[in-house]
Amino acid sequence: MIEYEIGGKREDVKDFIGKYFRKTFLIKKGDIELEVNLTKSKSVIKPKLDYYILKTIEKSTSGFVEYIFKICFYDPISKIPSFESVYINNISKSEKYSGSEIVNFVLDFLKSLKQVKNVYLYDGTEVHCKNSYDILDLSLYKLITSYSTFYQKFGFKLYTKKGDNIDKDMIELARKVSKYNVGKIFKDIEKIIKFIEKYRGDIIIKKVNLYDKLLEDTRISNYQDLLKKLVYLSYILEPYSRESFGDFLGILNDRECYKLSQFFDLFKYGDINIVELNYGNKKVGSDFILDLLKLIIYRSNYQWDGIFYKKI
Repeated sequence: MIEYEIGGKREDVKDFIGKYFRKTFLIKKGDIELEVNLTKSKSVIKPKLDYYILKTIEKSTSGFVEYIFKICFYDPISKIPSFESVYINNISKSEKYSGSEIVNFVLDFLKSLKQVKNVYLYDGTEVHCKNSYDILDLSLYKLITSYSTFYQKFGFKLYTKKGDNIDKDMIELARKVSKYNVGKIFKDIEKIIKFIEKYRGDIIIKKVNLYDKLLEDTRISNYQDLLKKLVYLSYILEPYSRESFGDFLGILNDRECYKLSQFFDLFKYGDINIVELNYGNKKVGSDFILDLLKLIIYRSNYQWDGIFYKKI
C-alpha cells in the first residue's frame, strides 16, 4: 500500500491530490498510521462547488460521528471549495489512539500541505456516561471546570465574522459560573418553585430564547411541566449545597454522570430558560440561570453555530 509520511518536505496540495486521488493509502507519523482514501464530493447543481474529501477507512466507534476523521477541502464560511481554508467535518478517537492524538495527527497532516492556512471545525465534543445511555456535553463540562473547551487546548478559537475576541469573554463568564455556590443556586430554585406554586399561570416570566439569543417577556404556558423540571433540578442540587458549581460538576461526573447529562440538557434545550418571574410588584429570579444560559450561547457560538478556527 502506498504511504504519505508526515514530517518531510511540505507538499503542494495539487500535487498531493494528483498522487492520491481515488486511492486508498496510509498516512503515517511516528507510531500513528491510519488508512484513508481521497474522493470528491460532487454538487448536483454547480460543478464549481465540487470539493475533495479525505476520510479514514476505519469507522468511528464513538457513536457520534461516522469516521475517525473526515477532512473537507471546503471553506465553511464562504461555502466554496478551498485549499487555503479547510473544514474538519468530524474527528474522533479510534480503538488504538486517543481523541487528542487524532487531533494532533490531523493538524500535523494539514500543516504538511503548503496552501492550508486556516482550519475550521464544529466543537460538538460529547462522551457517553459510563453504565448508561446518557450523553455528556464534554466541551461545556470542560469549559466550566477547566475554563477551556476540548478544542481550545489545541489553539482553536471561536470564529466571529468581525474578528471579535469572544474567547476572553467566554472564559471570564465560565470562571464566574464555576464559582457560584450550589447552596445559593438551590435556594433560588426553591424560591422560584414556591413563587410558581403560589401564583401559577398569572406570572409574567422573562426567559432566554436560545435560538434568537434574546430575552423575552411572556406568560408561563405550562407551569406544571416547568415545576416538575425545577423540582428535579432542585433534587440534583440539594446534596451538594456546600460545593461550588465547578466542584459540583466534577463530583457528579465521577459519581452520577447520567444526572450531570440530564442537568445540562434541562438548560441546553430550553426546558429551563427562565431568569425572572413577576407577579404585580413581586418578583424572583436567578442570576446563575442567566449566566449559565449566556455561557451555553457562547459555547454554541452565538453567531456561527459552534464553528471554531485555527491558523496553521
